[in-house]
Amino acid sequence: MKTLVACLFLLLITPMYAWGMDFMPHVSEACAKWNVHPKLIRAIMQQESGGKPWAVNVAGKSYIAKSRAEAVRIALAAQQAGKSYDIGLMQINSWWLKKFNLHPDFAIDPRNNIMIGAWILAGEIRRYGLKWEAVASYHTPVGKNPERAKRYAQSVINQMQRLP
Repeated sequence: MKTLVACLFLLLITPMYAWGMDFMPHVSEACAKWNVHPKLIRAIMQQESGGKPWAVNVAGKSYIAKSRAEAVRIALAAQQAGKSYDIGLMQINSWWLKKFNLHPDFAIDPRNNIMIGAWILAGEIRRYGLKWEAVASYHTPVGKNPERAKRYAQSVINQMQRLP
């Protein structure tokens, strides 16, 4: 019983590692390239996907695929249906994929996904400075829905406070 409780505790505090993958080298690489703090990327990753690399959200409905191939199939079905979707650890929105002609299979790769997410966040930081508006705009444009944007930024701040 103690072993089970210890395992559950470890899964709760380190969900990125529960999938048997260590994403920190990718986080470090992306943060060095785009000059973003690793703890901020980790917090957004936790907020967006819970550290699950095959997470897909289609028009507000979340899916945790069992494999990369399944996640790509879900994304492609959403794309075919003309629906908005978010993909991977950083939940990159299909708008970005379409804008830069990126295939979901490329974007869901953990390294690529973190790199794209860090690039998007770096752009928002350049635009707003290192303020809540930059973090909020990663998810929700501040001008479109200020209250939702503030709630998102606060959620990311809360995630950062929980990280070691």
